[in-house]
Amino acid sequence: MTEKYMSLDSMGSGEFLEALRNGTDGVWSIDAAIWLLGEHGVWLDNSKLRECAVGGVDESGRIWAGLDHRRVVSAIDSGELGEWGEEIAILMIAMSLLGDYPISLRYTIDCISAKNIALVAAAVIRADGFLGATVATPQS
Repeated sequence: MTEKYMSLDSMGSGEFLEALRNGTDGVWSIDAAIWLLGEHGVWLDNSKLRECAVGGVDESGRIWAGLDHRRVVSAIDSGELGEWGEEIAILMIAMSLLGDYPISLRYTIDCISAKNIALVAAAVIRADGFLGATVATPQS
């Protein structure tokens, strides 16, 4: 298998999201993490997060991308991706779904809005393979 690696810097957020989706390989938890980032939307244009991603073109010409879990987690823990708040909490939950990143769910969800907690709940359901399930948005 020959793959060509490429820069992800010039991609729009939609192209980056599509490349990330192509890189999930059908693994439910990875798909759920990428789905959460896509639905939340804040991180797709973040240049510091993109520095933690790798991408390429496979033999069929399909563009793929993936987040380097260790680099993202390190950037979260060092504060490189920003101060504590809702956006970081969403990213922490996505990284927990993506790989081995233990978080305190009680502490992490404390600052998340009703709209985004519904996205988190839907992502957790997706991570277990229930792709068609829906979650009602809680009333504020």
